[in-house]
Amino acid sequence: MRFDTLAVHAGAPAFTIDGAHPTTPPLVPASSYWYDSADDLDRVLGDAQPGYSYARYGSPTVVAFEEAVAALEDAPAAVAYASGMAAIHAAVRWCAPTPGSVVFVSQDCYGGTFSLLDNTLAQEGVRVRFVDVFDLAGLARGLADERPAALLLEIVSNPLERVADLEAIVELSKRYAVPLLVDSTFTTPYLVRPLNLGAACVIHSATKYLGGHGDVTGGVIACSSVEQAAALRGWRKVTGAILGVLEAYLSVRGMRTLSLRVARQCANAAAISETLARDARIARVYYPGLADGPDYAVACRLFPEGLFGAVLAFAIRDADKADVMRFLERLELIHAAPTLGDCFSLVLYPVIASHRGLTPEQRRQRGIHDNVVRFSAGIEDPADLLADLDQALAT
Repeated sequence: MRFDTLAVHAGAPAFTIDGAHPTTPPLVPASSYWYDSADDLDRVLGDAQPGYSYARYGSPTVVAFEEAVAALEDAPAAVAYASGMAAIHAAVRWCAPTPGSVVFVSQDCYGGTFSLLDNTLAQEGVRVRFVDVFDLAGLARGLADERPAALLLEIVSNPLERVADLEAIVELSKRYAVPLLVDSTFTTPYLVRPLNLGAACVIHSATKYLGGHGDVTGGVIACSSVEQAAALRGWRKVTGAILGVLEAYLSVRGMRTLSLRVARQCANAAAISETLARDARIARVYYPGLADGPDYAVACRLFPEGLFGAVLAFAIRDADKADVMRFLERLELIHAAPTLGDCFSLVLYPVIASHRGLTPEQRRQRGIHDNVVRFSAGIEDPADLLADLDQALAT
């Protein structure tokens, strides 16, 4: 099936109720399961027989979501988590389970990822090195010299919208036998399927585009092998990081319209980027779809024609923090909230939200200045969004 059809039908229930076939996955809130045969329960608990026993291990609703993600990512299996951060933690620890392991991470990563790896994983004994994935020659030297346990990157960086040359980096990861962990939250399987290019696994915050309606917190890893999925499920089983059944149900519901939403959101982001790029009040627009951007050629090669993602950032000319805060308050239709990927448009100020955990110097090193605002395009009429941005900039 083609992607649009998969999105509508993946994760469909494979059972009947009194001979009737439900059209949506079941929402099964049971915390445990019993069997007529104690031998069956024994085999299920021992992983010798498929089945459900305890909600921390798995449930029909969560499995439906995992199957839907696996289908859209063209993956053998997927493993769902309570949040995107839990998924990132599990993916990194899968590759680096012992103290002393070295992990390379793109320096242009989400602030929460930076804090997790720079603080929490460091306390667990994992040595994290932040690298420039846009310097392919330097990256190759680092991989050759240190042979890290894994390389983690975001296809599109947060918030400055740099696009990593995924094909070239996959080749480097293969050359030096380093598993490549790809955070594809910004791109979704609608824009790119990293497993087909050779990534070891793909990570999503389901809170964003997969759920898509501002009512889900979740994460998921699309795996390159069933063995990898089994190992991750074992880790999830003992850490208790499994996705809730309601969140799984809502995520499957959201994925039914993924292609429709992302196509419209990409179109809105492109229209807004082009307009803001001509606005004298804006010093710079960060968006892969602008022809004069640093990664336009890479984005054209990596993504489907005319689709460049639904997130952009812009720098308000001569603005300081107080100016940006006033701008956020003056918005009427668009709201400031610490997320993205919803069907409604949102703005985020990295200084106080996504990258608050970085020092001012660390933000400056990454080009995140005090006048930068991130914009996540929704599915509204772009004329209304532009009118709201214009009136807020005017004041």
